[in-house]
Amino acid sequence: MQLKRIDIAGFKSFAEKTVIEFNEGVTAIVGPNGSGKSNIIEAIRWVMGEQSARSLRGGKMPDIIFSGSESRKPVNIAEVTLVLDNEDHFLPLDYTEASITRRILRSGESEFFINQQACRLKDIVDLFMDSGLGRESFSIISQGKVESIFNSKPEERRVIFEEAAGVLKYKKRKKSAEQKLVETKDNLNRVQDIVYELAAQVEPLREQSSIAKDYLMQKSQLHDIEIALTAVEIDQLTSEIHQKKMAIDACQQRLTYFQEEISQLERDSRTLHNEQQTLKEQIETCHSNRLQLVKKIEQLDGQKNLLSERNKNSQENREKMVQNLQQLTSLLEQLEQEANETQQALADKEKEKTQLSRTLTKAEKEFRMLSGDQKEMEADLRDEYIEWMQQETSLKNEQMYLKKSSSQYEQKKMRTSAAKASMLDREKKLKEQITEQEQALKDSQQTVAEKLLHYQEKQTALQQMRTTREKKENQLYDAMRIVQQAKAKRESLQELSEDYAGFYQGVREVLKNKEQIKGMIGAVAELIVVPKSLTLALDIALGASSQHIIVEDDMSGKKAIEFLKQRHLGRATFLPLTTIKPRRLPEAALIKARAVSGFVGIGSEIISYPPEIERVLHYLLGTTLITENLSSANQLAKLLHYKYRVVSLEGDVMNAGGSMTGGASKKGNKGSLLGRKNDLQTLEEQIKKMDAAMQEKEIDVRGMKQQEKKIEFELETLRKVGEELRMEEQESKSKLNRLRDEKNHLERELKAQAFESNAAKEEADENAAALKKIDSAIEEAQKKRQLIKERMEWLSAQNDEKEAKKSQLTETIQQSSTHLAAVKEQVAYLLKEQKRLAQQRAETKKSAEQLETQLTATDVSDNGHLLSQKEVKEQLAEATQKKSELEKHWQSLKTEQENGEEQLESLTQAIIRKNNQKQAVLEQRTAEEVAASRLDSAVESRLELLSGTYAITYEAALKDFPLAVPLEEAKRQVKLLKQGIEELGPVNLNAIEEFERVNERYTFLIEQKEDLSMARNSLLETMDEMDEEVTRRFSQMFTAIQGKFNLVFTQLFGGGSAELKLTDPNNLLTTGIEIIAQPPGKKLQQLSLLSGGERALTAIALLFSILQVRPVPFCVLDEVEAALDEANVVRFGRYLRKFEEETQFIVITHRKGTMEEANALYGVTMQESGVSKVVSVRLEEVNV
Repeated sequence: MQLKRIDIAGFKSFAEKTVIEFNEGVTAIVGPNGSGKSNIIEAIRWVMGEQSARSLRGGKMPDIIFSGSESRKPVNIAEVTLVLDNEDHFLPLDYTEASITRRILRSGESEFFINQQACRLKDIVDLFMDSGLGRESFSIISQGKVESIFNSKPEERRVIFEEAAGVLKYKKRKKSAEQKLVETKDNLNRVQDIVYELAAQVEPLREQSSIAKDYLMQKSQLHDIEIALTAVEIDQLTSEIHQKKMAIDACQQRLTYFQEEISQLERDSRTLHNEQQTLKEQIETCHSNRLQLVKKIEQLDGQKNLLSERNKNSQENREKMVQNLQQLTSLLEQLEQEANETQQALADKEKEKTQLSRTLTKAEKEFRMLSGDQKEMEADLRDEYIEWMQQETSLKNEQMYLKKSSSQYEQKKMRTSAAKASMLDREKKLKEQITEQEQALKDSQQTVAEKLLHYQEKQTALQQMRTTREKKENQLYDAMRIVQQAKAKRESLQELSEDYAGFYQGVREVLKNKEQIKGMIGAVAELIVVPKSLTLALDIALGASSQHIIVEDDMSGKKAIEFLKQRHLGRATFLPLTTIKPRRLPEAALIKARAVSGFVGIGSEIISYPPEIERVLHYLLGTTLITENLSSANQLAKLLHYKYRVVSLEGDVMNAGGSMTGGASKKGNKGSLLGRKNDLQTLEEQIKKMDAAMQEKEIDVRGMKQQEKKIEFELETLRKVGEELRMEEQESKSKLNRLRDEKNHLERELKAQAFESNAAKEEADENAAALKKIDSAIEEAQKKRQLIKERMEWLSAQNDEKEAKKSQLTETIQQSSTHLAAVKEQVAYLLKEQKRLAQQRAETKKSAEQLETQLTATDVSDNGHLLSQKEVKEQLAEATQKKSELEKHWQSLKTEQENGEEQLESLTQAIIRKNNQKQAVLEQRTAEEVAASRLDSAVESRLELLSGTYAITYEAALKDFPLAVPLEEAKRQVKLLKQGIEELGPVNLNAIEEFERVNERYTFLIEQKEDLSMARNSLLETMDEMDEEVTRRFSQMFTAIQGKFNLVFTQLFGGGSAELKLTDPNNLLTTGIEIIAQPPGKKLQQLSLLSGGERALTAIALLFSILQVRPVPFCVLDEVEAALDEANVVRFGRYLRKFEEETQFIVITHRKGTMEEANALYGVTMQESGVSKVVSVRLEEVNV
C-alpha cells in the first residue's frame, strides 16, 4: 500500500483546492517559514482521525477552516481527502483504492466518508488502529514530536511501542469491558434490592389468590345453575306463546286469503283502467298522425314539380360545356405541334452557332501567332540562350563542391568504425555480467518468494487456527455459561423443592413440620409423577388440589389443623386415606370416551403414584378426562351430556354442566409444582452431557494453543531468514543497477555514434544523388542551348511565308464574324417564341381542366336530381296508403273503448263486498295478539336477565347450561352456594393476577440475577485474557525494537551504543521505557543529558528501529532533522533510502542533504498573503 495523493480545500492556509500527488520513494516538501508546509502534515493527521484542536494548533475544531486574508473572504467549509493504493489490501477494505474524506463546517458539524460512503469518525480511527498508521503512531511525526519523545515521561513514551505492537485495540476493548463491568455490577445491585422486596410480597398474595380462586369457582357454579333455571322458565313461557301464535296465524291466513282476492280484483280494475287510458291515447295519436300525412302528401307533390324543372336546365348547361371542352382540346394539340417545331429549329441554330465560334477562334489565334514581332522573338531567344549558359556554369561549380565532400566522408567513416568496434566489445562484456547478475538476483528473488510464500502459508494457517481456536473458545465460553445457568437453575429448583416454595403458607408449614405431626404422607404434587407432555393438563385438572395434603386418617388431619390454628400459620386441605371415597367413571361413559378421536385417558390412570394413595387419586381425578385439544374436549363433553370435567393438553377445560374455561396465562406453566421434578431430571441429564462436551472443547483449545506457539516460532525463524535474504537481494539489485547504468551509458554513446554515422551516410548518399542530378542538369542545359540556337536560324528562314498566310486568315475571320452575328439573332428569336408557346399551352390546359371539373360536377348533380325525383314519387304513394290504413284503425279503437267502460263498473262493486268480510277477521286477530303480548313481556324480562346480568343469549343458555338435576334440587343448590359465598367474606379478586404478576417478576429477577453474576465473571475473564495478550505482544515488540535500536544507533552515529530499558519489568501493562545512549567518545547517559543534535539523532534512530521491526506503507516526517548538522543530515537522508522499497516517505525539510535524496520535491509558497500554493518537480527528470 502507498499514499497516492491528498486533496485539500479550505483547510488552514489552503483556501483553494490543492491536489498533491505522491510517488514511490522520498517526497520532500520545502518552503519558507510560515508558508504552510506543516499544514499538509496536519491535514493528513486530521483526516486520519485527530480529535484534538490544540494538536492542530487551534482553539476549537472550526479554527482549522480558512479564515480569510486581506484579499480573500473566509470559507465556510474545510475538506481533506486522502487517497491510498490498497492493491495489497493492507487496510481491511474490499477496494483496491481507499479514499478517506473528512469535512467540517463553520457551525462545527462534521462529515466522514470512506470511499464516498458516509461513516463515523470511529470507523476511520478503527480502520487505521494498530496498522502503524494511526494519528498517534510513529509513522506520523509532527513538529515537536521528536522533542516529545525524549522530553516525555517513560510511561508516556510506551504509547509509541504499543502502537507498533498493535495492542491499542485490545486496550480499547478492555476499557469497553471495564465500563460494561461497572454497568453489570450496578444492575446486579438493583436486581438484588428488588428481589428482597418482592420476596416479602409473594406468600401473602399466594394465600389471597387461593381464596379468590375458591370464591370464583363457587360463583361460577352459582352462575351456571341460575342461568339454567332462567332458561327452563323461558322454555315454559315460550310454549304458551306458541299456542297463541298458532291462533294468530289462523286469523292471518284468512286475512291473507281475503287480501289476495281484493288485491286481484284491484289489479284487474287497474289493468282495465290502464287499458282504457291507453285506448284513449291511441285514438288521439291516430287522429294526429292522419293530419300529418295529409300535410306531407301536399309537400311531396310540390317537391316533385320543382325537381322536374331543375333537371331540364341542367341538361342544357352540360351540352354547352362539352362544346367548349372540344375547342380547347383542339387548340392544345395545335400549340403542342408548334412548340416541337420551334424546339428543333432552335437546336439546329445552336449547333451552327457553336461551329462558327470554333472556326473564328482558330483563325484569330493563327493570325495573332503570325502577327508577332520578328525582332522581339529573336531578342527573347538570345536572352534565353544566355540564361542557359549561366545555369550550366553554376551547376559545374556545385559539382566540384560535392565531389570534395564525398572524399571527407570516407575518411570520417574509417575513424568511426574503429571506435565502434571497441565499444561493442565492452557492451558484450557488460551484457554477460548483467545476465549473470540477473540470474543471481532471480535466484535470490525466487528464494525470497518461496520463503515469503511459506511465511504467508504459515501465517494463513496460524490465522485460520486462531480463528478456529477463538471460535472454539467462544463455544467453550458459551457452553460454560449455559452449564452455569443450568446448574444455577437446578440449585434454584432444589432450593424451591426443599423449601416447599410455591405451596400455600399453611401447606408449606405442615410439610416442613411433618416429622412432628404424625400421619403426614405428603402433598399430592410431591407424591405423583406426571409425564412432561401432560404437566399442563394435570396442573389445570388438579388446580389447588395439587397442594392438598394426604394423611393416614382423619385424626392425623385434625392434629394438623390444630397445629395451624395454634400457630396462626394459615389454612390447608387434608385428604385422609380412611375417609376418602374414590370416584370412578362408569364403564359406558368410558367406552364412549375411547371412541372419541383425541381422547388421551382418565386423569388418575395416566400418571404414576405410590399404590397406597390410589384412593386419593381416584377421588381427585377419577372422573376427569384428558384430550388432545379443545375440539376433542368439546366433542367428548357433549357426548357425555356435560356430566364430567374434560381437560385438553393445551389447558382448556370443559366443566361439568357445560361451562368452558380457557385462554392463555402470562406465565404459561412456568413454576408448576407438578413439572418441578421433570425440570430437575431434565436439567441433570443436560448438565452431564454439557460437562462432557465442555471437557472435549477444553482439550481441543489447549491442543490448538500449543500448535499456535509452534507455528509462531516457525514464523519468527522464517522472518529472520527473510530479512537476511532481503539484504542479499538488495545488494544484488544495487550491483545490477550499476551494471545497467554503465550499459545504458554505453548504449547511449553507441546510439549517438550510430546516429552520426547514419547522418553522414545519408549526407553522402544525398551528395551522390545530387551529383547525378547535376550531371543530368548540365547535359539538359547544353541541349536547350543548342535548340535555341537552331530556332533562331529557323526564324530567319520563315519570315516570307508568314505574310501570305496572314492575308488569307484576315478574309476568313471577316466572313465568319458576319455569319455568326446573324445566327445569334435567329437563336434569340426562337427562344422568345418557345417561351410564348409554353405560356399559351399552360393557360389552355388549365382552362380545359376547369371545364372537365365543372362537367363532372354537373353529371353528379343531374344524377342526384333524378334519384330525388324517384324517391319523392315513392314517398307520395306510401303516404297515401298509410292515410287509408289509419282511418280504419281509428274506428276499431272507438268500439273497444266503449266495451271496457262497462267491465270497469262491475269490478268496483266486487271489491266493496270483499273488504267488509276482511274487517271481521281482523278484529278477531287483534284479541289474540293482546294475549300473546302479555306472555312476551314475561319472556322478555327473563331474556333481559340473561343478557344484562349474565351476558348470554337464551339459545346459548339452553345449549351450554342444561339443568342436570330436578328443578327443586337446583333451587336448593343455589341457596347453598349463596351461603358459601357469604361465609368467605370480602375477597380480593385482584390477588390472582397480582400473585401471578409478582411471582413471575420474582422468578424472572432471580434468573436475571444469575445471568448478571455470570456476565460479571465472563467480563473479568475477558479482561484478564486481553491483559495477557497485550503483555505478550508488547514484550515481543519491545524485545525486537531493542535489538534493532543499538544497531541503527551505531550506524547513524558512526559508533557508540544505545539501549532501551523498562522502568518496571515485572508489570508490562504499565511500565515506562527509558532511553539510554552513549555517542562515540562519551559516557553512557540518560537521553535528557545529551545535546540537542544527539537527542534528535537518537530519536531518529528509534524511529528507524521501529520501521525495521514494523514496516509501514508510508511515513510522514516534519523537520525531524532540523537539529542535525550537515554530516548527520546527509547520513539521515541516505538512511531513508534504505527503507524506500517498503516505506514511502513524505518529509518536510529545510535541509539540502535531505532534499538531495528526494525523488520528488514540492515547494510551498505564499505568493498571495495568507494563501498557500504548491509547485512540484520530479528530481529524476531534472537529473536526466
